[in-house]
Amino acid sequence: MNILCPIDFSDHSLYALDYAINLGNALGAKLHLFTAYSVPKSTGRLRSLDNEIKKAVLEDLSDVLMSVENKITTGIKAGHSVMEGNSGRVISEFSKTHDIDLIVMGTQGKGSISNIFMGSVAKKVVDYAQVPVIAIPFPLKEGLDNKKAIINLDEKEVKNDYSFRFLRNFIQKLDIRLEVFHVVADENQKDNVKETIEKLAQNVSDIVTVNSSDIANSIRKNAESSNGGLIIMIRRPHSFWSRLFMDTNTTTELAMTRIPIMILPE
Repeated sequence: MNILCPIDFSDHSLYALDYAINLGNALGAKLHLFTAYSVPKSTGRLRSLDNEIKKAVLEDLSDVLMSVENKITTGIKAGHSVMEGNSGRVISEFSKTHDIDLIVMGTQGKGSISNIFMGSVAKKVVDYAQVPVIAIPFPLKEGLDNKKAIINLDEKEVKNDYSFRFLRNFIQKLDIRLEVFHVVADENQKDNVKETIEKLAQNVSDIVTVNSSDIANSIRKNAESSNGGLIIMIRRPHSFWSRLFMDTNTTTELAMTRIPIMILPE
């Protein structure tokens, strides 16, 4: 497995780097550090300045890698790369061209989801990435059960087999208990995800179905009370999630959660 960890040298991105290292150690994965940079438009994009900026950023990234090498216990040498361009776009491009299986990155601000889905770099990565993304809030809630993950399902079936294969492999390697939290606004649609749950049957330890119109608050409350170490969501356009994260009020509710969030592509 190849894990990409984009950093911008901020505290929240370095915090996520520690998480990525620990996760990579547990999975026996190769870690790739990545930074994007931009050349000021006022320079007229002078080639010499572009090269100087890239060289300086690469040196900084190399210094970060050297400072954490002793934490990597897999015996697999970590890689590091720098690209010029819009961060969200080039992170997604790099992941496609370098066989990246998972992106782990930090978020900033008062809550994780508020920044993932409100125009940040992380939001752009989530929008464009064809692989799972784990967003790490800063700081994490204390006392999380890292052997428990909660996958939140809406009223529609999930058909992306790649996401299921990745998730099954991920939780099996980490020996994680997977709980299904199924929120339905319409009681008559509660059986719509039966096939989705069956695909994960051998990995599921519990299924909770809740009938509620306040979906965001239900997810947040369940996440807080269950104390799982990972929240899992499905990203798909024109669906429950896209409506949910465009709503400021529900986003604010979810932003109170300080638990890592994995977004699976659909």
